[in-house]
Amino acid sequence: MEKILYFDSAATSFPKPPSVIRAVSDAMRSCGNPGRGSHALSAAAASLLFDCRSTAASFFDADPENVVFTLNATHALNLAVKGLAQNGGHILIDNFSHNAVYRPALALQSRGCRTEIYDASGDEEQILRELRRRIRRDTVLIAATHQSNICSKVFPAAAVGQLAAEAGIPFVLDASQSAGHIPVSLRKMHISALCVPGHKGLLGPMGTGMLITAPDLRLSTLIEGGAGIRSLDAQMPDELPERLEAGTAALPAAAGLKAGIEEVAAVGTEAIGRHERMLADCFVRAVRGIPSLHTVGETDGSVISFTADGMLPAEIGERLNQKGICVRTGYHCAPLAHRTLGTLEHGTVRVSFSHANTPADVNALAGALYDLCR
Repeated sequence: MEKILYFDSAATSFPKPPSVIRAVSDAMRSCGNPGRGSHALSAAAASLLFDCRSTAASFFDADPENVVFTLNATHALNLAVKGLAQNGGHILIDNFSHNAVYRPALALQSRGCRTEIYDASGDEEQILRELRRRIRRDTVLIAATHQSNICSKVFPAAAVGQLAAEAGIPFVLDASQSAGHIPVSLRKMHISALCVPGHKGLLGPMGTGMLITAPDLRLSTLIEGGAGIRSLDAQMPDELPERLEAGTAALPAAAGLKAGIEEVAAVGTEAIGRHERMLADCFVRAVRGIPSLHTVGETDGSVISFTADGMLPAEIGERLNQKGICVRTGYHCAPLAHRTLGTLEHGTVRVSFSHANTPADVNALAGALYDLCR
């Protein structure tokens, strides 16, 4: 079989590093159920789970006990948004928000919440001015996208976090496309709730994600059940992470995520970002001679979208697939962003890079696009 050229890392990273696969397998071979017994295998599982939290906390500048493991970033965002707006109030989300933010916010309208969408398409000062204009007395959270999943636009998360902190409003950051690509610091960016997937830029298995909170943030629960502690209490415990981790932890997945974070840390997030910007520049220069191909939004990072005259995105994706090239087509679960970028009619073709891609891969993709658009 010919080499697969994979440009869909914004959906999930592929291939997974060997260390991630080993970590998953080792955890399944050597550990019991963390916090659910006093025997050696349970103790080994609890120790490994704490190591996973500590690795993530160090990477994102947080405390281990505030690292809550989730199924994915969507699960984390639901915990954050619904946990902060359980009793109603005013919610601010940006016009590049993924459905993982948009839909939970809209679902809360039945509980008396009002969701307002602010324009984040301008520069930092314009975004801050927009937020100051829209903040109300009953605003219970400000949510922001760190990087768009449609293009390479990066939003001023630290500045928005500072504004939210000054206003006394919790700040929820969706780092689904930035984690592992752009440095993220919970403390320096004044983040109340950081939501990240494990399977994208952090190179972990699918079925992993994290909600990482500031020490003083208290969230209502989304689900309830066994927590491994305080079993005689009728309510979920107050302590994190147990309060938000009902049921048995996905320990093998968390072990794989730990290995993935260690791989990213070894290469360096800033080095990964530089490499991806180089690939983006290579791609844009390579396709500049295709008059029917039009890039969408910003193109100087890990995610690039485009359209082509006379061809639907789905058709382009299928024809590339026949050549062994993997891209994403359609709306990418982000209708607000497509409306903002003017691509709501048919969506886009999305190319997303990782540090595993090379300039030769990009040139092969560009050559295939030349053939398709000829």
